[in-house]
Amino acid sequence: MKRLISAALLCLAVAGCDSAEERAENHYQTAVALLAEGDVDRALVELRNVFQLNGQHRDARLLYAETVREQGNQRGAYRQYKRVAEQYPNDLEANRALADLALEGGNPEEARRYADKALSLAPGDPLLGAIDTALDFNDAVEADDAVARADAVARARALLETDPTLYAARRVAIAQLLSESDWPAALTAIDKGLEINPQERALHGLRIGVLDQLGDQSAIEAQLVRMTEIFPDDATMGATLVRWYVSEDRLDAAEAWLRGRIREGSDNPEPRLTLIRFLAELRGAGAALAELEEILAADPAPADVANNRNQFSALRAGFLFATGARERAMRELEETLAGAEPSEETDGIKVSLARMRAATGNQVGARSLVEEVLERDPGHVSALKLKAGWLIDDDKTGDAIVALRAALGAAPRDADIMTLLARAYEREGNRELMAEMLSLAVEASNRAPEETLRYAKFLMQDDNWRSAEDVLIESLRLAPTNVAILTALGQTHLGMEDWPRAEQDIARLRELDTAQSRAAADELQAQIFASQRKSDDLMSFLEERADSDTAGQGAEAAVIRAHILNGQIDEALERATALLENNPEDLAARFIHASVLFLAGQGEAAETELRSLVDEEPRLEPAWTTLYALLMQRGETEAAGAVLAEAEAALPESRNLKWVRAGHLERQGDAEGAIAIYEALYAENSDVPVVANNLASLLSTVRDDPESLQRAFTVARRLRGSEVPAFQDTYGWIAFRQGEIDEALTHLEPAAAALADPLVQYHLGRVYAAQGRTEDARAQYDKARERLAASSRDYGDLRARIAAAVQELESGDGGEN
Repeated sequence: MKRLISAALLCLAVAGCDSAEERAENHYQTAVALLAEGDVDRALVELRNVFQLNGQHRDARLLYAETVREQGNQRGAYRQYKRVAEQYPNDLEANRALADLALEGGNPEEARRYADKALSLAPGDPLLGAIDTALDFNDAVEADDAVARADAVARARALLETDPTLYAARRVAIAQLLSESDWPAALTAIDKGLEINPQERALHGLRIGVLDQLGDQSAIEAQLVRMTEIFPDDATMGATLVRWYVSEDRLDAAEAWLRGRIREGSDNPEPRLTLIRFLAELRGAGAALAELEEILAADPAPADVANNRNQFSALRAGFLFATGARERAMRELEETLAGAEPSEETDGIKVSLARMRAATGNQVGARSLVEEVLERDPGHVSALKLKAGWLIDDDKTGDAIVALRAALGAAPRDADIMTLLARAYEREGNRELMAEMLSLAVEASNRAPEETLRYAKFLMQDDNWRSAEDVLIESLRLAPTNVAILTALGQTHLGMEDWPRAEQDIARLRELDTAQSRAAADELQAQIFASQRKSDDLMSFLEERADSDTAGQGAEAAVIRAHILNGQIDEALERATALLENNPEDLAARFIHASVLFLAGQGEAAETELRSLVDEEPRLEPAWTTLYALLMQRGETEAAGAVLAEAEAALPESRNLKWVRAGHLERQGDAEGAIAIYEALYAENSDVPVVANNLASLLSTVRDDPESLQRAFTVARRLRGSEVPAFQDTYGWIAFRQGEIDEALTHLEPAAAALADPLVQYHLGRVYAAQGRTEDARAQYDKARERLAASSRDYGDLRARIAAAVQELESGDGGEN
């Protein structure tokens, strides 16, 4: 030990022991040399070593930011430039890059802040002038200021005359041409931009949009093929081309293009794996399985198969699993792993097996495999995604976000990672970051339908119709016959009350002339009539559909439902009776008739029909729940409980019946029993907001221990900012109990205005009391008492709690939790 101490002291005394700053500089110089040699990955490792030794090394930080930006990792670059700007506020390079990145990322506020700072440092900088012009153009468009808009366009064109590489200025010029529908000029401007920078993805996307407006399908095909050649390592480009072929009903062309990517003698398995996935998606798992069987049996095997046989065997097992041979599929993968040394290939097989185990309920086995993979390779992207999904399910969102950020560093354009991050942020109630991730997923997937629909739905929930429309239209250009996107676009135009464009969407759906598109068109048309309050037109439309030769019982059911919504119960019963007479043995017709009898006040007849239905078909869940509701409405709680028990015996796995049981227990005053059921439902699927709401609500209202309150908050975080009154009440009450009085008020006031529930009124009264608003609190408690007296539901000790709260007001102690 003395020798070690002496050696350490000697080391500090001689010049051979460099300081941290000197060692950081050595790492930096090594990184510069590695970049000159083209070894980017090792250079980035060296730069990270610099930061560990000297976090203030400006040149290393800027070089790292520039390098990851060139790799396409804009978020990573932004973080690094921002760190420089925080450490060196007057750094021109960092502020200029931040302004540029913020503008590209659609964050004009940030762009303006950094651009103003950079312009104060370099007033004549051309790039900053272009950014400033683009921001002025955006402001003018928002303000509908034609003069300011024209001025910005003129400045942009002048800047391009002196420097055609100024992309921000070119965006302004192109945007103006697009707004004027000058498609040929826009195409010319876009092509000039691509001559300068063929790698500019946004310009490629705009070019497809213009070609679509020009109706040049052959040019769109050529453009998509060109993009796969320009971005050979980006799988989304090939996927976009294939989606376009599919939308044009050219499956053979899609398959031919995919087969053409397979190079004889190449050991790269990805082109053939992509082909097989395509076959599975478009021609069925059987076709993909047949292709796999053929190539695995080939002698000699193609080079890509021979050198990656385990990978292809694992894929075959996946299709076996999908076609129902689950045990055989898992057994084959287990046999493959049994004699194999740990490797990148076996890691992939373990992840595949983990997915299968999870799907069959073996969560312990699945998670064990994923941990094995991550122990060998902590950065394995697929394993990190699986683990993060489980962490989100378990409400461990912080850990999930850490894992996903690590995965995103390795795969910066992986849309699945961004979608998972959005889900994690949703759990935390951070809708701003959720929106950002959903938007990035759309971009990374090259506007794939699934990611587009997910983001559009989010925007529609916030009534952000214009943005939702833009997102859907951009995706539709690449998949013009996608029924789901067309339907969502129609719903967006309904939300905007843009009836002519909604009618255009319906016409496009009818032109596709498939069962799915016709049904979507009919539903949108019905929604238009309903939104315009044209009840007669709606009824005529529905009856016309129901009376047509091609319509099924669904159309007739829609007519009956419309009558019910209009309060025309007699008309609904007449249609339901006619439906039953025409289909006397049909279970659905019998159930519809029984349900309308119930609504018409003919309880005994409805009960007779419903009991006949459940005796004949015990697995007909809606009949059970309707019968239960009928008995509860009549106040026959004991009989309703017996029916519920029968239903549970017939359908022991039914989540709906478990939900009904929880409500039944709650009404009987057994809150702990209801909590136990909600906990079990939450464990099965923690993504259902209403389950989270009910669980958190009960935990925060019937329990007082800190652990239960923290559990309630963890479960309810996602409800923050919700527009649903019941969710507002739950989150607001939890916020109140945690001492967040102002946040509680913003949630509980709209909840109390929308709901007659006495408990909600009491909750708001408690908030007013905590704010010292005694009269408001007293009035709120009076409302709670009035509504409690008018309710038949069992609210436990609420009456006593209201009395105690009033007493607290009188004693001046109303703010305690």
